[in-house]
Amino acid sequence: MVKWILMVVTVQGRETERARLELMVRQLTAGRGQAMVLRGEPGIGKSAVLDLVDALCRSAGITVLRGAAGEIDRSVPFAVLSECLDAGAADHPGVVRIRGLLRGDERVGAPAGAVGQEFLIAEAILSTLDDWCSAEPLALLVDDLHWADPASLAVIRRLVRALDQLPLLVVVTCRPTPDTATVTGLLRDLAESGVPITDLAPLVEAEVAALVANLAGGLPGERLRSLVAGAAGNPLYVAELVRALSGEGRIELQGSTAEIGPETSLMPAPLSATILHRIDSLTAPTRELLRLVALLGRAFSAAEMTTVLQLPATDLVEPVVEALAAGVLEERGGGFAFRHDLIRQAVVESHSQAVRTALHEQIGVSLAEAGAPVERVAEHVLEAGRLGPRDLAWLRVSLDPLLVRAPVLAVELLRRATASAGSQDLGFELVRALLWAGLPAEAEHAARAALARPLPEGSEGMVRGWLAQALLQQGRLAETVAEVRSALALESLPLNQAALLHALESQTLHLMIRPEEAERAALLAVRNGRESGDGFATAYGLTTQSAVLLVTRRVEEALALTTAALDHLGEAGISSDVQLTPLLARGYCLADLDRLAEAHADLRAGARESEQAGVALLPWYQSAIANLEYLRGNWDDALVAVQSGLDTVDPLDVGPDLRAIAAQIHVRRGQRSEHTDVIMAEADDLRAHSYTEYLHWWVRALVRDAEGDCAGAFDLLEAYLWKSGELRKVVTLDHLFPDAARMAFCLGRSDRLAALAASAQELADFQPSPNKLGTAALCRGLADADSTLLAESATAYQAAGRPLFVAFARENEAVLLARAGSADQAAAASAEAVDGYLALGASWDARRTRQRLRAEGVTVRSRKAAARSETGWEALSETERAVLAMVAEGCSNPQISERLYISRRTAQLHVSRIMAKLGESSRVGLAVTATLLQQG
Repeated sequence: MVKWILMVVTVQGRETERARLELMVRQLTAGRGQAMVLRGEPGIGKSAVLDLVDALCRSAGITVLRGAAGEIDRSVPFAVLSECLDAGAADHPGVVRIRGLLRGDERVGAPAGAVGQEFLIAEAILSTLDDWCSAEPLALLVDDLHWADPASLAVIRRLVRALDQLPLLVVVTCRPTPDTATVTGLLRDLAESGVPITDLAPLVEAEVAALVANLAGGLPGERLRSLVAGAAGNPLYVAELVRALSGEGRIELQGSTAEIGPETSLMPAPLSATILHRIDSLTAPTRELLRLVALLGRAFSAAEMTTVLQLPATDLVEPVVEALAAGVLEERGGGFAFRHDLIRQAVVESHSQAVRTALHEQIGVSLAEAGAPVERVAEHVLEAGRLGPRDLAWLRVSLDPLLVRAPVLAVELLRRATASAGSQDLGFELVRALLWAGLPAEAEHAARAALARPLPEGSEGMVRGWLAQALLQQGRLAETVAEVRSALALESLPLNQAALLHALESQTLHLMIRPEEAERAALLAVRNGRESGDGFATAYGLTTQSAVLLVTRRVEEALALTTAALDHLGEAGISSDVQLTPLLARGYCLADLDRLAEAHADLRAGARESEQAGVALLPWYQSAIANLEYLRGNWDDALVAVQSGLDTVDPLDVGPDLRAIAAQIHVRRGQRSEHTDVIMAEADDLRAHSYTEYLHWWVRALVRDAEGDCAGAFDLLEAYLWKSGELRKVVTLDHLFPDAARMAFCLGRSDRLAALAASAQELADFQPSPNKLGTAALCRGLADADSTLLAESATAYQAAGRPLFVAFARENEAVLLARAGSADQAAAASAEAVDGYLALGASWDARRTRQRLRAEGVTVRSRKAAARSETGWEALSETERAVLAMVAEGCSNPQISERLYISRRTAQLHVSRIMAKLGESSRVGLAVTATLLQQG
């Protein structure tokens, strides 16, 4: 009752906010997502307004997921969101799986670590809410956002970005000055996205009087009004003052007026003193209960309460009932919580520091003995400040689940443990924990410290392997190889461990572009893996070997190895422990063999498995998909893959490559984007010694060319392609050849043109796939001024499924025909080139073609009047039309991802792009439009 009175009164006088909330709930029932931030000082009424939102939603039949962040749980990933989900529907299948993920029932491999595990859980939460919202509107209400854990904040940010697609209401409360940059950054992002931030002001005098009247039974008299004025309009403070006075019998009702006697001080005590004074009026058992459970945090379960008090539940009934009646505690989600955290803080601060420490130690022991969640035990062990023998014993048996559930707490406990005598054996566990937590520099330091001390028998190879991983994650490749070789030199190293180390060595040498050494290491990995019977280690070795064969142009052999690697993995599928997964390598092989549809299927499958398994390779998959879609001419789909990759955790630093692919599309479309600006601002050696370095040089050259500086553009390509004076022979560089050959032809650089033609022919002789044959014919045709070769090139590129390159061939064919005096044929070939460019939206390429032919005296009469439309039905790609049809059926994004076998984030981005192209602002409107389009 008190809670309801506070809710009603604190909302009075804020009719604008109340009306806005009511409108938001109505819009939510109509399928439109909404968000709001309620900001204000402690006790100002944020929670009461949140109570109003809660009541409005429930009266409209909307499921409410509500929770409050707690200061003690800030280091526990997804703490507040898991409370929200459990409170809303603990038996929902998606929530059940999320609870299992939080326990560590499913976990990613070591290289992905805590980042991968958090990504896995975040995607499960987002997917569950996405599916849930497809069935009914939801409200997510989060109190005290200023104390929320970073993982929960990241999910909230992503949910708010997707509100145009979800019937979801997100309302959060926070203090005016959050003490973490993460919360401040989230609030800034929300404000920039148009989310209203409502600042709750103190109650005015009339509102204070109404609150007092509801609590005391009459309007305040002059002395009572003067006393509560000292609360400065803070509703909680006013309520605590009135309840304290009422409890002491110091408020008298005189008709409709509530008044205090003249002996009562008109200088109110501070809020904390007022709270404690009122709690002191409760019975001794209730006071004892409150002083102990306050250290559990704002919310706690009944089981935790009985455990820390070491009393049967029957003995706690009366104290709990009294605390609830007094408005100190409230029931929440099957457990209990302090009505306001200021009440809990006041109780906690009533203890001396020494008493608090002792109580936390006692609570930690009690929870550990009762088998409480490891993160709850860890919080109290850390608060106690010291690790005793029992704590160390508990840590040894609880480390694995604690690493998964709360890696920050695990690392801090291990740091303290290794600093104490008698626990040096945990030193090498600290290395593992730091690697898992994504702290490679600290992991390196801890590994070197561990190696300087005696280690448990048989663990040195493991620690050296972790050290190598830490060095690799810091980009120190040569040191990684040296450390791996030190580990391999150890006596009695198990064969399967040697296999994994050789695979890591091969992978590192591959990144260093030392293919011969990388292949030798990969062969040893495969041999040791097979001899040990370890299918996982064998698959890792086969995968690294296939990567080496791919870049050394033995594509068919590489493809066979990827198939063998997948066979060795069997039903286990991909794993984040394999940094180059078989499906990724297989996709690259198939693409190079012009088996584009198969490549696309494998890459999509790998991306989807990566998303579901929390694998760190997801951005790499999206980069491969974006590149493939670029070559296939599905440029809008390529841009979706780019954005999907950029929105994903990216420990392998694939982001620059994704931006390079997007930048190339934008340059060809005559657009300047942030991606282009980023690539142009890069240092020349940013991607040096990388197999994807060519993408960045390609973009830079195209930007120069588009600005009218063909000579400057070719200088860039020449500097890259002819390093050390000899034309480089690295896989994928043939993608650069058509543009480079065109520039060399225009500039009269016959020497460079001849070298490109010779290299392209060598590639085609070695691997006579349509794409390689097309490139060879294009370069040779320009070098020999033979238009028939350009026609052959266009035919080959058509067979390879590369529409941009078909247009390249027709453009150059038209120029040669014009110079040979065949104006009509030149006009036909140039029209075909321009039509091909415009179908892709490549307006710059189309404009360049017209300019080149105009200089040859030929006017291009394209069959397309303008470039491809950017809005409306015609602007939708084939994939987008398939997605739109599923939206019309009522499919959620997870359901779309299942049917198209794409990642959930990719499905979401497709829907966003469709909405932009069709001018719709909500998924509901999009579904209506989709239905009308299908009927039309």
